[in-house]
Amino acid sequence: MTPDEALRHIEQEKIASLYFLYGEEKFFHTGIIQALLQKLITPENREFNLETFDAKGSSVHDWLQAIKTLSFLGGTKVVVVKDLHEITLTPKESELLLGYTEDPIDGTCLILTADKADRKKKIFKSLTKIQQAITCEAPNESALIPWIKKRAQSFGYTLSPDAARQMVERTGPKPGILASELEKVMTYVGKARSISDQEVLAMVGD
Repeated sequence: MTPDEALRHIEQEKIASLYFLYGEEKFFHTGIIQALLQKLITPENREFNLETFDAKGSSVHDWLQAIKTLSFLGGTKVVVVKDLHEITLTPKESELLLGYTEDPIDGTCLILTADKADRKKKIFKSLTKIQQAITCEAPNESALIPWIKKRAQSFGYTLSPDAARQMVERTGPKPGILASELEKVMTYVGKARSISDQEVLAMVGD
């Protein structure tokens, strides 16, 4: 599944109990996690319903205990585990985590992230096969042009073909930087309207 497909499902409230985000484009990791939290977590229940772990400083037992500890306030329990690629799970830990992924608890959302997913390892080979495994890699340059045009449109702006091409050429295949540069250009032009290539040239550095 691509990040755009995942975000569309989340917006439609088609939210799963388990996600695996893998790939080096952290911009997509952050965007998907934020979209899920906006749908599932409120200011009132955040303290009770959201727990975040760095994989390196915690254990599978910690994650599963957290996801199984439901809030007395109700709502969806969300557990985020970051940087799974930084640790090596024991066979017992892998078995425990994979056992949970086969039957995640309804009314919860476990989000696992990894910059890399070595499919030679059983844990990653299995995680990349789940339905909500999301590949978070930078699209190639040709795919970024329609991507940035669509992103601008979501904010009420229209990027001309030349403007979109100029943005991608000047930032390279880096969605996070590209999105940041788009925000800069939108602030520069002011009220939502079409953005020309000249306005992009004025604001986006070489």
